Amino acid sequence: MKKQILVALDGFRASGHVADWAAARADSLGVGLALVHVVPKEWAYPRQSDHQMALLRAEDLLGSETSRLEEAFPGLAVTQHRLSGEPAETIALLSSDYELVVVGTDCGPGTEGQGYGSVSFQVAVTSTGNVAVIPAARPSVREGVVVGVDGSAESLNAMDYGAGEALRLGEDLILIHASGPNAQLAGDADVLDVALQRVNRQYPGVTAKARLDPAHGPGEALVDAARDAQLLVIGCKGRGGLRVLLGSVAQHVLLHVQCPTILTRAGEKGARGS
Repeated sequence: MKKQILVALDGFRASGHVADWAAARADSLGVGLALVHVVPKEWAYPRQSDHQMALLRAEDLLGSETSRLEEAFPGLAVTQHRLSGEPAETIALLSSDYELVVVGTDCGPGTEGQGYGSVSFQVAVTSTGNVAVIPAARPSVREGVVVGVDGSAESLNAMDYGAGEALRLGEDLILIHASGPNAQLAGDADVLDVALQRVNRQYPGVTAKARLDPAHGPGEALVDAARDAQLLVIGCKGRGGLRVLLGSVAQHVLLHVQCPTILTRAGEKGARGS
């Protein structure tokens, strides 16, 4: 069983809210938190002094965040790691060793993808473990855990993960299915019925609601549903490389990230090990 959540600290913009989200989750699950900051190798800097400055800033960042989080979460075991290498690749390679990798993004709710941090996007795309992407801004009131379902094994894995999160957070589980205006409505309803039956059977403590969106494709439907959600969970096909529901759905969601979003991968377990 994996005992830590990894949060990637970004030294170029404020990332305290990302670490706070990861710390709160780790604290509630009784697992440790690993703070990681990756400094590019010396050749990536125009001067050796710039590299040395980056190393010093990394130490300051890790030290200050460790102290802050230990004070805010007294029972939380926090470790810090300064690593060297290409940031996205380094974090992605570590992903399978942690319960969850948490990264931030500059893209806030309601904005387009231009502001999305490239390192965060690469981590989400190339990791082999579960990844949470946390937007820069977050409204004070959010409700529900949203999961995109399409009947595939990957979406069922995401639904199980989402059910565990809904139970942990005391939130409703909202199942979204959409395949565009040309879909067969009867078949879509069957997908939702099967999903609801699975949740009711395996997670009796979770209140699940089903929403069919026949007017939009999956990406647009999930972005819309996530605007006021506390969490969005979507399932990834493959081990590294990203293809969710109908191919580019996850990419669309990440470029329009609305709320904390977890991308699950086959074989990776959720909060309850389901």
